[in-house]
Amino acid sequence: MERPYKTSKEIPELCLSVPLVMCMKTYNWFNRNRFLSHLRTSFCALAIASAVLTLPSSEASRREPAAGRPEPASGGFFPCFNYAGPPRQVGDNLIITFNVSGAATGTFTGSSVGTELDVVHPDGSISLHGTLLFTGSINGRSGTLLLSYEGIGNAVTGHETLRFVGREGTGDLAGIYANVTAEGDVGAPEPGCDLSGQGTYAGHVIFAR
Repeated sequence: MERPYKTSKEIPELCLSVPLVMCMKTYNWFNRNRFLSHLRTSFCALAIASAVLTLPSSEASRREPAAGRPEPASGGFFPCFNYAGPPRQVGDNLIITFNVSGAATGTFTGSSVGTELDVVHPDGSISLHGTLLFTGSINGRSGTLLLSYEGIGNAVTGHETLRFVGREGTGDLAGIYANVTAEGDVGAPEPGCDLSGQGTYAGHVIFAR
């Protein structure tokens, strides 16, 4: 997510300078002997019974994510940024802290709140990191999840690239691990937001149970 307006109020010069195919084989020599024919019939009956008995567990495995197996994750997010305080000049860099909130759709459905710290360098590049507490559901399982992230941005274009890692879940999300990357853009203010943004994410989640 890029943030052309993130620094414009304080440093305007930066804006000028990121199918189960079951195949059965029939052997003609089975028909030459009644005993062998009986064996064939018994074998087929056992094979069909075995296939029927395995169907419920097979279908169940499609309904529930298997523990320890990565499940794909993707969707969108819509952050709202508010200044947590005035920007600070530290050497050649500008330090800005934001309170962040917003909704997410897709695999992650819910909302998040947290903080982010941006370091705006003299060339307009941004290095950033933050934490968010997500509340909602992931693949139908509800709870909370702590997300940590870091990334880079550009104060001129407003574009940002981020990597999120999620751990310390609660409720049905206890033991979950999430690893996603995201890209988005930060733009103009909206009601209740000093800056607003939108983007997309993709990656995977792993359920512990």
